Amino acid sequence: MFTMLIIAALLVGLSLGLMGAGGSILAVPLLMLLLNMSEKVAIKHALLIVGLIALVGVVNGARAKLLKLNTLVWFALASIPSASVGAYVGYTLVPGLQTLLLIIMMLISAIKMLKHGAITPHEQQNKRRIFLAGAVAGFATGIVGIGGGFLIVPALVLFAGLSMQQAVANSLLLIFINALVAYATLGAVAQSVEMNYLVIVVMTATGMLAVVGGQHIAAKIPQKNLKKVFAYCLIGVAALLALNTF
Repeated sequence: MFTMLIIAALLVGLSLGLMGAGGSILAVPLLMLLLNMSEKVAIKHALLIVGLIALVGVVNGARAKLLKLNTLVWFALASIPSASVGAYVGYTLVPGLQTLLLIIMMLISAIKMLKHGAITPHEQQNKRRIFLAGAVAGFATGIVGIGGGFLIVPALVLFAGLSMQQAVANSLLLIFINALVAYATLGAVAQSVEMNYLVIVVMTATGMLAVVGGQHIAAKIPQKNLKKVFAYCLIGVAALLALNTF
C-alpha cells in the first residue's frame, strides 16, 4: 500500500508539472481506491496535498519569471469565493453524488484532451471571460476537490494571451490558492472529517519532487503526446472508480 501511495503521488506531481493540471482529478479517486476513503474524506485530503504540491511548481515559475500578476488578480477575484461556495455545496451533497460528478468531469476532460490539438494563444486579453473561467474553475475545485487546471490552463491561453509555459506556471498558483480556500472552508464546515497526516506528508513530499521533474520534462516532450497519454489514464481511473463505487 505504501508503494502504491508513492506511485500515486508521483502521478499527481508529474501531471501538475507537465500540464499544470490533473493533480486532484487523479488524487481523489486514487485515495478512494487505494485507502478506501469516502469521497468527502478523499476530497479534503486531496485539496491539501495538491495545493502544497502545486506551490513548489509556483516557486519554479516565479524564478523563471512566468507569473503574470494582472491576469492572476482577475482570475483569483472570481475563483476564491466560488471555491469556498463549491466546497460548502459539495459537503451538503448526498453520498455518491460527488463521486459521480468527479467521474463525469474526468471523462469530459479526457474527451477534450483527445479531441483538441494545440491551443493557440489570443493576443488580446478578455477579462470578462477570464473572470467567468475563474468562477467555474473555483467552483469545480470546491465541489469535487479538483484543482480546476483543465479549465484554468486553456482559459489563460485563450482569454489572457499567455503561452502554454506561462499558463502552466500561473495555473499552479491558482490551483494552490483555490485548493487551500476550499480546504479551509471544509475545515470550518466538516470538522468531523479525520485527517491521515502520514498520507499527507508522504504524498506531498513525493509529489513535490515529481512536479519539479515534470516541469523539466515538459520542455522536451510534445504536449500533444502527453495529453493523449493522460487522457487514457483518466478514462481508466474513471472506470475503476465507477466499478468500485456503483
